[in-house]
Amino acid sequence: MAKPSYSEIPYQRDKLQSRKSLFDSCDSHSNHYLSMAEAEQLLDQYDFGGKPVAEVKRCIKAAFDEAKNYGGDQTGAAADFVEHREFRIFLEIFVKKLEGKDDKPDPRLEDLKGKKGGTTTCCGGCVIA
Repeated sequence: MAKPSYSEIPYQRDKLQSRKSLFDSCDSHSNHYLSMAEAEQLLDQYDFGGKPVAEVKRCIKAAFDEAKNYGGDQTGAAADFVEHREFRIFLEIFVKKLEGKDDKPDPRLEDLKGKKGGTTTCCGGCVIA
């Protein structure tokens, strides 16, 4: 049986039942938290249309990092995992990254392009060159 396309990952709000099933299939410890390794189980469940595995893993990692402790109310070890209530946002970020809808140029790199001797600022606005 063919794997469904990653575009069918159920991040939409109205796909709650499908999302719960997907979370349960990834949550191997049944603790309502996903580790990065558990999140990577998505690689086995979906077809990524020939995208290189390294690119898919990069998108999973970036989405995982953005979604963990998304609400900002967790502390300690729990803040390092994607909780079941953060799973929808993790999936949405992941799919959007795969589709390239998230790729914004880093303003720090844009400042460096083709400029010699000009001023460049870091992410906080400090002049670094």
